[in-house]
Amino acid sequence: MPKSALWTLRLSIAALALASARNAWVPGSAINSWLFMKAGLPESVASGVDVLGAAIMVGVVISALVRPSRVLLLTGATWMFCVALARWDNPGATADGLALLSHALRIGALLALALLSGQPDLDRRPSAGFAGWVLLLGTSLTFIGHGIEALQHSGPFVDLIIGTVKSWTGQRLSQASAEQLLTVIGLQDLLFAALLLLRRWRWIAGWMAIWGLATALSRVTSMGVDSWHQSVLRLANGGVPLTLFLAWHHLIRLSSITRKP
Repeated sequence: MPKSALWTLRLSIAALALASARNAWVPGSAINSWLFMKAGLPESVASGVDVLGAAIMVGVVISALVRPSRVLLLTGATWMFCVALARWDNPGATADGLALLSHALRIGALLALALLSGQPDLDRRPSAGFAGWVLLLGTSLTFIGHGIEALQHSGPFVDLIIGTVKSWTGQRLSQASAEQLLTVIGLQDLLFAALLLLRRWRWIAGWMAIWGLATALSRVTSMGVDSWHQSVLRLANGGVPLTLFLAWHHLIRLSSITRKP
C-alpha cells in the first residue's frame, strides 16, 4: 500500500477516534445507555466504562498519528463494535437496527490498520491483501446500511437534506421532495456498494470517497459548527474509499511499469 493511501487511512482513523472519544466523554456512548437502561447497572459503572472508552480512543488517535499500535487499534475496533452492538440491541431510533452495518467501515478501518502495522513491506505481505479486503467489505456494508436507511426515508436523513438545501440556497425543500431525493440516494448507495464488491473499479471508490466526504460535511452545513464531531466521526466514510482508490491506482501504475519493455 502506498504511503498516500496509508496516511489517508491513518488520518481517517484519527478523526473517527477523536469524535468517538468526544461522544463517550460528553454525552455518553450507546454503551452507557445499554449498561444503565438495559443491563440495569449503576450509572457510575456506565459512566466509568465511557471514561475508559474515551481514554482508549484518545490512545487510538495518538497511535494512528504517531506509530500505529496493533493492540490499541484492535482495542479501539472492539470498542466501536460494542458501540454498534449496543445501539442495535437498545435502539433509540429505527435506524439503530442498521447500526452494525453503519459502523462496519469504522471497525474495518481499525482492523485494516492493525493488520498493516508492525512490518515494513506494505505491498507484498499477505496481510496487506487481507487488509484491503477488510476495507472493501467494511465500505460496502456501510454504504448498504446507508442505502437502506435512505430508502426508508429516515427522519434524520430528511432533516439533513432539508437543512443543507436551506443552508446553501436559502430555500426550503419540501419533505416530499427530500424523500424523493433519498430514494435516488439510497438506490445509488446500494448500486455502488454492489459494484465495489463485484467489480472493484477505482472510479467507483473515488466517487464513494467524494460522496462520503460530502455527506459527512452535511452535518455541519445542516446543523451548524456545534455538530463538528458528527462530521469528524463520518470523515472516514470518505477517507476509507479514498484509501482504496489510492491503493488501486498504485497497483495499476505498478502493473503498467512492469509491462513496459
